[in-house]
Amino acid sequence: MNKISLFSREQENKKVFLQLGRKFNLPIDIIIFLYNTLNKSIFYDRSLQINFHKHILSSHLFNSSSIVEIDDTFFNLENPFQYRLPLGKGNEWLIKSDYARKENIFYHGLYNELNPRDIINKQIEIYGSHGRPEREKFIFKYQVVRGAEYYEHLTGMERIRFIDRMDFDLFDLYYHYLENRLFNIVRIGNSYEELWFDDTLLEQEQ
Repeated sequence: MNKISLFSREQENKKVFLQLGRKFNLPIDIIIFLYNTLNKSIFYDRSLQINFHKHILSSHLFNSSSIVEIDDTFFNLENPFQYRLPLGKGNEWLIKSDYARKENIFYHGLYNELNPRDIINKQIEIYGSHGRPEREKFIFKYQVVRGAEYYEHLTGMERIRFIDRMDFDLFDLYYHYLENRLFNIVRIGNSYEELWFDDTLLEQEQ
């Protein structure tokens, strides 16, 4: 319905311009020029309105500090209506920019510069996600069943609680694990111990 409505409105606008052009004996080139000029003005105003609403969304997606760290020209505390997103750019662009900022912080280990949302997102990543099973293999728990000792993957609420209790050391341990799959950790109560596997055990694990 929206497409039909917009198309009908455009046809009506063209008719009005043609009628006015005939009334004032204007050449067809002038009529087309005026019509296109008006259309460009309407399109620009509409783009500004859309951008304004994108800014409202972006303010919920990111706090002010993260936007300042991307580029301080995108945020001005004295003028909350200043454009954070350039015209033609969307929240996807801002998300990618923010992702690069966070990865740079993680790479340099400057964890104190992370905001709560950054930390939660990284904890969710460590918990595991579809299509990346290696993440779910990080963190074991020690088990004794019928006198037999073995390790198994920490899962479910046990995994969530352990990840939530850990401090920033968990991020370093996680990156160490991704770089070297022979390395892992095992939960010991509320703490952990480091584990090193030989190649044979790693092949069995995979």
